[in-house]
Amino acid sequence: MTGLKVGDLVSAEGHILGRGSHHVHYGQEHLAPGIEVLGIDRPGAFTQYVVVPASNVWPNPPDLAPEIASLQDPFGNAVHTVFAQDVAGKRVLVTGAGPIGLMTIPVAKAVGARSVFITDVNPMRLELARRLGVDEAFDAANPDTVAHIQDLTDGEGVDVLLEMSGHPAAIDQGFRALRPGGEVALLGLPSQAIAIEWGEHLVLKGATVRGIYGRRIWDTWYRMRALLATGAVDLWPLITHRFPLAEFETGFQLMKSPHELVGKVILYP
Repeated sequence: MTGLKVGDLVSAEGHILGRGSHHVHYGQEHLAPGIEVLGIDRPGAFTQYVVVPASNVWPNPPDLAPEIASLQDPFGNAVHTVFAQDVAGKRVLVTGAGPIGLMTIPVAKAVGARSVFITDVNPMRLELARRLGVDEAFDAANPDTVAHIQDLTDGEGVDVLLEMSGHPAAIDQGFRALRPGGEVALLGLPSQAIAIEWGEHLVLKGATVRGIYGRRIWDTWYRMRALLATGAVDLWPLITHRFPLAEFETGFQLMKSPHELVGKVILYP
């Protein structure tokens, strides 16, 4: 990246190719063996200075609000997950209403999803989903949730499952709500190995399943830019709290509370 100067508003692609990286396939650089991730393999953004290669810098448009610019890393995960399959005219179920799961709602709507449903066990997260335009939000702990989804899809089930939670029960519930021949994009990471009804959920259902990791460099970023610049996606409802950087501990405590309506917490330096 050239032409950068001090004071430019930029974001950074957090997947960094190391020197000598091999088996790098065009359009799949984020999957290259040995790739390093900011905040995991090298110091993250809570250091005084963040060092990334110039080739990982993404200049933001001058009219993009810094608050929205700061959301682009997780927003890219949401965009990549939705665009992994064609959702236009289809019924979509999102399992897991964390920030990335919530971001998939306006993205799926923007690209023409017929309807979008979401499940979670946190009523505060479900309320945020409603603010972001979801058609129906369901308590995942309700044993009738799959039946309710079936009722809303003419008894067929959803066409597309976007699994964002990594929770075994949510994964099972999502597959049960999926119609035969449906498509699945898996972004959520389980904390340990899980059992799955391989025959019922995958083979006999004829499901197409895709693992989703990171973002496509730079294809996803250009999609993100277009969605935000045209107003097709509005992420402002996701931002629920703002604090000066010195009050970061308050922000973290809020994020951990199951009883607070908390989406993204913005810290201002």
